[in-house]
Amino acid sequence: MIQFEKLEFIHLGLLALFILIIFFVMRIIIKYRRQKKLLEINKNWGKPFSDRKVSELSQLYYSLKEKPKNNKSYYVDDATWEDLNLDDIYSILNRTYTEVGSQYLYNLIRNPIMNREELQKREKLISSFCENQSLREHVQLCLTSLSATDGAYMPHLLWGTLIEKSIFRFIVPVLHYLSIIVILLTVFQSLHFSAILILFSVNVLVRYYLKRKIDVYIYSFKDLVKILYASKKISKLTFPELKILRAKLKENLKETKSILKKIFIFQYKDPLALIDYINSYFLFDLKSYYTVVGKIEKKKHHLREIYELVGFIDSMLSIASFRTENNKYCQPIFNTNKKIIENIYNPLIKNPIPNSFFFDEKDTIVTGSNMSGKTTFLKTIGVNSILAQTIHTCLADKYQMPFIKTISSLNIVDNIMEGKSYYLSEVESILRIIKKSESEDIHLFLLDEIFRGTNSTERHAISIEVYKYLANNKDIVLAATHDLQICNNLEDIYNNVHFREQIVDGNLVFDYKIHEGISTSRNAIDLLSQVGYPDKIICNAKNRVSQKEI
Repeated sequence: MIQFEKLEFIHLGLLALFILIIFFVMRIIIKYRRQKKLLEINKNWGKPFSDRKVSELSQLYYSLKEKPKNNKSYYVDDATWEDLNLDDIYSILNRTYTEVGSQYLYNLIRNPIMNREELQKREKLISSFCENQSLREHVQLCLTSLSATDGAYMPHLLWGTLIEKSIFRFIVPVLHYLSIIVILLTVFQSLHFSAILILFSVNVLVRYYLKRKIDVYIYSFKDLVKILYASKKISKLTFPELKILRAKLKENLKETKSILKKIFIFQYKDPLALIDYINSYFLFDLKSYYTVVGKIEKKKHHLREIYELVGFIDSMLSIASFRTENNKYCQPIFNTNKKIIENIYNPLIKNPIPNSFFFDEKDTIVTGSNMSGKTTFLKTIGVNSILAQTIHTCLADKYQMPFIKTISSLNIVDNIMEGKSYYLSEVESILRIIKKSESEDIHLFLLDEIFRGTNSTERHAISIEVYKYLANNKDIVLAATHDLQICNNLEDIYNNVHFREQIVDGNLVFDYKIHEGISTSRNAIDLLSQVGYPDKIICNAKNRVSQKEI
């Protein structure tokens, strides 16, 4: 008996030792995986993600969320967005870990704000991620539990219409309970087996019809669970820099706790499709869908806040990574008295030549020969004005400007689908700028060779009158042109600056630096020579120019 008890004690000891070994092995595996993730995180920190292009999914939150209607913000219109190549700017800024962050960042750049307090809130978190590696790594580890595509369809769930006014909302529960009753009656031989087959056929058709409409939301249910768990992890971090964000996450997670219990049916994956057959008869998933969306409708405000808090954190991490890569940046200074820009550059240009510029009381016309840098300069100012009021980051040594709303008309194209000519498209584009100038807001207007689509006589007349109208001592006008006649007519109300080039060993060399005054150089014919036009065309063209000047 004693020997048996001794043997049993040994067995218990071995079992306890086995459990202890398993526990330590699991701890080692978890620690190893964590270290592996950290190595990957730090390896990619401060580097752009080559696959982060603008897609329909990245625009989803922006397209569904209501546009701002107050004077504290505005949204960048499609024409300005395209003119300034902001799709490409977004791509190099986007180092987010989640689709939620990617969508939030896109919306953020499209909605510049004029609110110092909100911009300082962004700055505080970006700076914290730049300076505190431990904080950054802990937050990144929380976010890496989500894949790059998790949350892609969440805006449909949180900003779309979840429950349509459809009779199926009431029919589905009836069919669900009817399917249970028919099964029971058939088991007790009160109904023939054919009743099950008939009801199964009806339920399959109903499910097929509805699943096409609600699948996008069901995918979102799965993502919602992951986002809520990631949010819970972030809310447990004890860094003081996250104090306010943690409190907001905890408050909203508490309010949405009951939703998690209702989504469990959508989490199971069945390789044999048995659950799919069960749902086809009993309509468990459809019934649960209507139950869940009812809960979500009631808690939508809290779920939106969680989505936006996660997106905000992820996008600020992205900007911190961008700053780490691009150490030549400054924080903007918003000042209505002095407008100074020092050594500003465009992040899309490799080895850019920075330029400094002082805006005085006059607006500015930029001249210069082809390829000298006029349009690039306008785009550089426009891009940085938007980055200043979105990510609180300017690619310059100094950026001191008022809060402004940037609108451009740089790249006009024919609108064949709407039957609009180049000139009509241009007329409409300039009209939108004229209308904006009549408001009380301060704008930055960027214009390049306006009214190119008509004859030179009328172009001169209209251009001069438009520039005079826009010179209202409120807005900032930056215009580029080759037309020196326009510059001469407006020299009393517009400053003139230019870009220049020189011929070195028969080749055109540009310095891409801005200079005072009107450009006097011309290079259009010289460019023809460099790309291989026949000498006869070039000589005759130069003779015509020379004769006209005489």
